[in-house]
Amino acid sequence: MRRHPRTLRWLLLFLMCTTFMMPRQPAWGAGNDVVSESGQPHRVVLHLNSGDEKVQRGALNNIKNLYQEFSSQSLTVELVVHGAGLPVLIKKGTPFAAELSELRKTYGVHYTACSNTMKTMKVTREDLIDEVGDTVPAIVRLVERQEQGWVYIKP
Repeated sequence: MRRHPRTLRWLLLFLMCTTFMMPRQPAWGAGNDVVSESGQPHRVVLHLNSGDEKVQRGALNNIKNLYQEFSSQSLTVELVVHGAGLPVLIKKGTPFAAELSELRKTYGVHYTACSNTMKTMKVTREDLIDEVGDTVPAIVRLVERQEQGWVYIKP
């Protein structure tokens, strides 16, 4: 069987050139030192309005997964909750109180409860877990965050 030295040389040259042209390793799997292309921290707003415990669990898992890839210095996360999702932030009845507290303490996750939903459900500020920061209309907060360049995620 005859070899093709010219083809082999071109293949080797191609592989060498493409190896040096790769600017950096991909963001996924890169670890805790990943920053955005602009050098600014990543800002993510998660929108939770589901009363389904599986969806709520998924939102908290999304937050944890983000922090596994990005350090708390390069990532800011805000969870905006309204509608059927509001009970996640209510002291009595939330199965996630300890986890929400741990996410706040460990990573500085921000929690926002919808003031309109609170009025409708007759929930007061004192009914919410201590980690909740703002109580503002959820849709207004989501619009503001997106206008500020935050990445929007709806689990």
